[in-house]
Amino acid sequence: MANSFLGRALKCPIVNKFIPQQGVDLVLQDIELLLLTNFGERVMRPEFGCNLPARLWDNIDTVMTEGIRDITIAINKFEPRVTLLKVTSTKNTSKGLIFFNIQLLIKETNTVANLVFPFKPVTEMSLR
Repeated sequence: MANSFLGRALKCPIVNKFIPQQGVDLVLQDIELLLLTNFGERVMRPEFGCNLPARLWDNIDTVMTEGIRDITIAINKFEPRVTLLKVTSTKNTSKGLIFFNIQLLIKETNTVANLVFPFKPVTEMSLR
């Protein structure tokens, strides 16, 4: 059965109705949830998550370099459905945003997928 390894679930967040999610879309959604999960947030799996949310108050340049490492470790450790090809980061200083470009190979379908993950650390400018 094609895509059986990729799984099936509901689209998150659930707004007004349940929308089934499967295949590559589900994998990308699961990676986003992984990157947004703090260590210790899941009671039964305290080691699950990514260190990226903990960098909310770090310097934007530090987040750009260390975030790549955090994302790489999290995906390689917790996402067996993909092979991580490349993670890069670019910043938009006017909006205080970092865009992490994550390039993946979906093992089941042998498809290359690209996920752009925006992250906004708290900066001095955003507190005004």
